[in-house]
Amino acid sequence: MFFVTYSQSVLADKIDDFIQSIQVSTYNCPDDQFIPQVDEYIKRRSVLPEQLIKLKVHKAQWLICVGKNDQAQMILENLLSDPLMAQNSQSYASVYYHLGYIFDVQESPQKCDYYRQSEQLAKDKFADVYLSSQLGLITVCDQDKQDIGIKLGRLFALLKSYSESDDLESIAHIHNNIGLLYASIGQRALAAEQYEKTYELGLKVYEEKNQIAPLISLITSYTGSGDYENAKLMIEELGKRNLKINTPLSNSLFHFAQSRQAYRTNDFEALRNSMRSWNVFLKQISQKTMNLLYDWYAAALCLHDKDRICVSEFLQKQNDTNLAMPASLSNHLHYAAFLVKAHLFLGNIEAAKLSFDNYFSISLEKIKKQQQSARVLGAANLHNEIIGLETHLTKAKEQRLQIILLVLMTILGLIVLVYLTVGRSYLRKLATDPLTGLFNEHSVVTQIKKVKAPIDDKVNALALIDVSNFTAINAQYGYKVGELALKQVAECLKQVTREKDIVGRVGADQFIVCLVNIENVIAEELFSRIQKALTDVNFKVGNREKVDVFSNMHVYSSVTSLSDADEVLAEIRSVLRKA
Repeated sequence: MFFVTYSQSVLADKIDDFIQSIQVSTYNCPDDQFIPQVDEYIKRRSVLPEQLIKLKVHKAQWLICVGKNDQAQMILENLLSDPLMAQNSQSYASVYYHLGYIFDVQESPQKCDYYRQSEQLAKDKFADVYLSSQLGLITVCDQDKQDIGIKLGRLFALLKSYSESDDLESIAHIHNNIGLLYASIGQRALAAEQYEKTYELGLKVYEEKNQIAPLISLITSYTGSGDYENAKLMIEELGKRNLKINTPLSNSLFHFAQSRQAYRTNDFEALRNSMRSWNVFLKQISQKTMNLLYDWYAAALCLHDKDRICVSEFLQKQNDTNLAMPASLSNHLHYAAFLVKAHLFLGNIEAAKLSFDNYFSISLEKIKKQQQSARVLGAANLHNEIIGLETHLTKAKEQRLQIILLVLMTILGLIVLVYLTVGRSYLRKLATDPLTGLFNEHSVVTQIKKVKAPIDDKVNALALIDVSNFTAINAQYGYKVGELALKQVAECLKQVTREKDIVGRVGADQFIVCLVNIENVIAEELFSRIQKALTDVNFKVGNREKVDVFSNMHVYSSVTSLSDADEVLAEIRSVLRKA
């Protein structure tokens, strides 16, 4: 009996330590790598009720981050009815906040009730839940009752108070909400400034999945203001980030951003291509608004293709309250313009006139709102104060770092561990190609040969990249320029591949990329992006002459392990030589 009790106590302590180690704030995302362990603990009967509740709240937060709001809502609503959950616990406050967030995404009026409840539960106890609830209430609640100027003032006051600490997560979160408020009154340029601050701060403190939300908002602001050039640049940045994140939600957001850009710029072939990829990932998440946007853009393609049946079916859906666009989308100027064109295309002049009247009303309301917003933009003058606060933050942080470094140098200056550091450095040097900094051939092939067979209908995929004009560059400009060409290719591969991908140099002018246990369609897309990035590789030599670097790529995929990597590599090289 004693042994059983002791074992249970040890397990409980182990689970407590695990829960403590995986906790993140409400405005960040849980790490994917811990979710299988969370699921395993949730299934165990030996887990204590309080621990089970915390694990389920963590799982629900992760589901929200990956776009599975329906599943998260089910877990959270079941937790609310759990009699074992203490109403003074952080879990209880978090459940109310996360449900408020889900209702916010769904544009349900319930959101404000849940934000108020979570704010009251978290006050003076749970700082992250309290701040998130406050921001939700300020940004999306009481829009008709409270002046925007007052809301901005409250947000800037919050920003000032948090800027006195180094809580970058909270500061980024507040900047994001200021951006949302500016966007709500049509001030896209000011909103973009705030989203850019959020993104830059988020790169330092947010989990990778959470870094793309401010990017999407930034792209939306640029697109909304007609700044399609900057929107395009940010979409490219989103694509690079998504290579590392690669979840159904992040892929959906990336292809949505591409589709919207194509639609706004009337590039219907690009719209068709991006929507094809978007549809693959959209099916894997539960976001009603995204589905409605997809239906709209699909109908726009039908209109471009002069498909009367398809356009008519879309318009008929708008008579069904369950399928129709919500007010936030139906009152969008571009959607109103689309309806005018669609009704004219079908020959329904009366409906086209009504849609045009609606378009005109929305335009007038937009102008009126922007004029009214001028009186609250005095709050923008606080930007100077914010910049000063941020500078103060940076200086204070630098001073702390200098003190820490000084102490460390004093304590660790002559410790024998230097020997181990040198040893590790030597081992890394043995595994690294000195020119490019990538793994050398021996090291990268050894790693690839250890790759196990994929599971769940996935594949292991290899791409051998051959710099086809390397010899010509050497002959024309000399070996130093040839080496620079290889460095440029290596740097490009570092930028477009993910941390978990295996990348190395396997010959004088060849590189290899290995994608492990990946869906075939995603592997094809990643290789396509890599190939596209490689086509842009060039640099300038001494006389400012531009040198283009050309490359060929050969792709190999397998449903087995890659223990035969040597043979596969030899076979691919043989094919490249014959090409």
